[in-house]
Amino acid sequence: MKRDTKVRLAAFSAAALVLAGGCWLDTRLSLQASRQELEYVYQRALGDLAGHVAGMRATLEKAAYVGTASTRSAVSAKLLEQSSGAKAAMAALPFSQEKAEGISRFLSQAGDYALALNRKTFSGAALEQSDVEGLYTLEEYAGKLAEALAEIQARLKVENVSLLRTESLLNNLEEPDALSYLDDSFDAVAQEFAGLPTLLYDGPFSDHISRRKPLALEAENPVDIQRARKEAAGFLGVEEEEVESSGEGGGQLPVYSFTAGDAMVNITKQGGRVAYYRKASAAASARLTAHEAVQSAKEILSRLGYQNMRESYYVVNDNLCAINFHSVCQQAAEEVLCYPDLVKVVVELEQGGAVEVDCSGYLMNHRSRNLPAPKYGAQQAEESLSPLLKAQSVRLAVIPSPGLDELLCWEFHCTSADGKEFLSYINAGTGQEEQLYILRKDDHGVLAV
Repeated sequence: MKRDTKVRLAAFSAAALVLAGGCWLDTRLSLQASRQELEYVYQRALGDLAGHVAGMRATLEKAAYVGTASTRSAVSAKLLEQSSGAKAAMAALPFSQEKAEGISRFLSQAGDYALALNRKTFSGAALEQSDVEGLYTLEEYAGKLAEALAEIQARLKVENVSLLRTESLLNNLEEPDALSYLDDSFDAVAQEFAGLPTLLYDGPFSDHISRRKPLALEAENPVDIQRARKEAAGFLGVEEEEVESSGEGGGQLPVYSFTAGDAMVNITKQGGRVAYYRKASAAASARLTAHEAVQSAKEILSRLGYQNMRESYYVVNDNLCAINFHSVCQQAAEEVLCYPDLVKVVVELEQGGAVEVDCSGYLMNHRSRNLPAPKYGAQQAEESLSPLLKAQSVRLAVIPSPGLDELLCWEFHCTSADGKEFLSYINAGTGQEEQLYILRKDDHGVLAV
């Protein structure tokens, strides 16, 4: 090899080494910058969580002593803001899900509980001793969490521990004994939150919701899997031998699950009723109208033994029509719409067959209702409507509260000056507006949002 060729090769090799070294250094610096940025995010999230929880503690302490509805509304809004901020900050930290579950539930309950008491105050009802004791309990646990977070911050600062390192240990499944420093520090307070006393109130995070039972099945007898299989075969229109068991489940609505071909159906363990049905479908075209789909769905409900059902909203998409039905009951001589008794039916628009039936809402909520006489008549209730809305029609309806209790309301179908349609629900017992929905109507159907 010639001397000048060797020189050129040596130069190229050196250049390649320099380039590779530069790339390695650039990558290392970029990685280091990314790690520093992530460390900052963790430190910021921990500081935000500690700050929000400390604020919740103070706000909860005040909440028990509020004297007016307007002040309670302001305190509730503040607490909701703080609890939402705390949940967002906690989601950004490397806490294990198992240990964070109880604390996350507490953060949700705190804001939700304050809103429930706010609704109670505005309805004209006074707070009871149990309501105040609930605030004391939440304040106590906010204090425990605030102290634990302050201790974690202090230890991290004194011992100069990286939060990024704790995430690495937490996610390293090959080092089960190398527990996250942060998670380990968090463990004691997390165990305390597992013993958080039960809170019962009118809100979606109330503990009574997880203990609800299917009211429509209270008088029904349990069925064994053979009886359930027979009911499944009858609904699917096949022989029992064609139905295969696929397990059990259902949570608050215990069921046996079965399959036959491309269809599955859940049968309740109590009463042997169809709770849920689904069939694979790919309708190539829509030969039926939405009205015809509703008639087909009504026939299916009749086969299942559902009487006095009324359609409310529907949506057409991909040659499928999803229709919501609710039951109708009587209050004296007045017809009352019972929205909690929900059944959803999805009909394919090519042949008109059902591809999905969900009866869980009805089974969980339906019962014989003894509805009270309205304290506020329709004309009185109309005074609670916005002056920007004009009532077109009114009727009585039962709607679910945030805590899944039931409220008897006047349902006003209203319009605004620009032609928009609304549904306003005025409590027939308090005269307060409970819900307001916009009616969306287009080529795909009718929805309340």
